[in-house]
Amino acid sequence: MDRTRLSRFVNQRLSELTLSEPATVSPFIPVRQAVDAMNRFGTTCVLAVEQGELRGIFTERDVLTKCMVDGFDWDQPLDASVLTKQPRVIASTGTVAEAIALMQQHHYRNLPVVEGGRVVGVLRLGDLLRDLAEAYPEDVLNLPPRPHQVMEQPEGG
Repeated sequence: MDRTRLSRFVNQRLSELTLSEPATVSPFIPVRQAVDAMNRFGTTCVLAVEQGELRGIFTERDVLTKCMVDGFDWDQPLDASVLTKQPRVIASTGTVAEAIALMQQHHYRNLPVVEGGRVVGVLRLGDLLRDLAEAYPEDVLNLPPRPHQVMEQPEGG
């Protein structure tokens, strides 16, 4: 990979990327409805927003780790116990490198992007992979299926 191009990619501002539109819900809806919203929007998380202010994030990982217990009340309000309140966010002026570092450090797959205190998008790990593949198509798309495989003899006739 060309280091200059890579540097340009990781130093670009998040505002220059195509961010996923945030799926938003009220923090007071039942957990069941939040999961339905994730399915309806085809997304892996919903942002709980009240009066334009981010109150929390609810992800597929939350469903698996907090909701999949015997006797879980799917009709309890989202903010009762499963919502990750006051989630970390990143400013739209932040760089791709800063976002990657934050996602890596905290094991996030979704990161709300804010501008002036308001959510303007969600940066998803899949979005970053897509952007990387688009920035380096010849490097990514031409990778051998098994880069470490060594052929004993040449293939062919």
